[in-house]
Amino acid sequence: MIQVFHCKVNRGGQLRADVVAMHERIAFRVDHQALNEIFCEEAKWRELGLSFELVAEVEGEDLDRAFSATNHIDSDWSTNRDVKVMTRNPRRSTSVGDLVVRDGVTYVVDKFGFSKIARPEPIEDIAAEAVVEQETGVAPRG
Repeated sequence: MIQVFHCKVNRGGQLRADVVAMHERIAFRVDHQALNEIFCEEAKWRELGLSFELVAEVEGEDLDRAFSATNHIDSDWSTNRDVKVMTRNPRRSTSVGDLVVRDGVTYVVDKFGFSKIARPEPIEDIAAEAVVEQETGVAPRG
């Protein structure tokens, strides 16, 4: 199984120049240093309005399959076979800067393919926070 996490900027974060700049570094340049900065201070960035949200679990082990299964192609990806939707928030297609996790290894969606990245904390912590946010509507503070 592969977990898919979308990089998310909340409304308050959209107004902050530092959050917009960090999001651009991730989503447009796939800046690994920016990802490392976020991972080292996730609570800070989440409070500022930038986080990674668990949006789907996709059956199988193929990263390309997980990517295509969480893209709106002919219809909303939530209707795709072997995809379990993990969010109540509006869905978008998986794109550059988003994360996929397979067998505990985290990859970032790169301009072409995927790049393996190091995380200083287990990805399960983010998944648990996503569940709390779904159930309460409030992101946990770290």
